[in-house]
Amino acid sequence: MEDDLVTLIERLIAQKLRIGKDVGVISYNETPLKKIILDGITTISTDFSELGVQAAEFVLSGKTEKVEVPFYLNLRKSL
Repeated sequence: MEDDLVTLIERLIAQKLRIGKDVGVISYNETPLKKIILDGITTISTDFSELGVQAAEFVLSGKTEKVEVPFYLNLRKSL
């Protein structure tokens, strides 16, 4: 949740910890804001487009199985 990320960043700043130097921060799911907060927050993000394609195929075909959906790591200065 974005609120949790903000709370974490506030606590790290209050403790005078340098993000990307003293401590690393990784967040789930890419958002435009994460590209610019503190010169960029590293994210691990699901390929939501592929997730939608897979879900539609399952609905249309009636399949019920487990599949892996790719994810992407966006390395930024927070690590």
